[in-house]
Amino acid sequence: MTEHPTTYDGRELPDGWVVWSEEDGVVLCYRPEVFDGDSYPRACLPTLTVSEADVGTVGGQEGWRVTFYVEADVPARNLESVFVDYDETLDYVVEVASRFVDGELDLRDMYAEGDVREEYVERLEREIEG
Repeated sequence: MTEHPTTYDGRELPDGWVVWSEEDGVVLCYRPEVFDGDSYPRACLPTLTVSEADVGTVGGQEGWRVTFYVEADVPARNLESVFVDYDETLDYVVEVASRFVDGELDLRDMYAEGDVREEYVERLEREIEG
């Protein structure tokens, strides 16, 4: 299995989070060894992405967009944020990842009404709790 970095730009990532990719921004993922296609489909891999925000999104300036996905097609719109400053962006990424690991995020609230995959969410909560 490939070892992925657990730090990014001088910041220690919360337990279970690793740098998955640094192409076109950065993608962090949670416990890729669990979401290996056997126990969970790879598409269920929780991720945090940092990508360039469209010019004008942050007051007419270039910036960065942070998006948390509880699974591939389920972005947590209430956690999406844009920043001008890259350091603030990364601080926010670590904050969201920490809240996830600490069980502070209500995963069910991230799904559209009626779309919660209850069995998956319960399994994921057990993974987080250890």
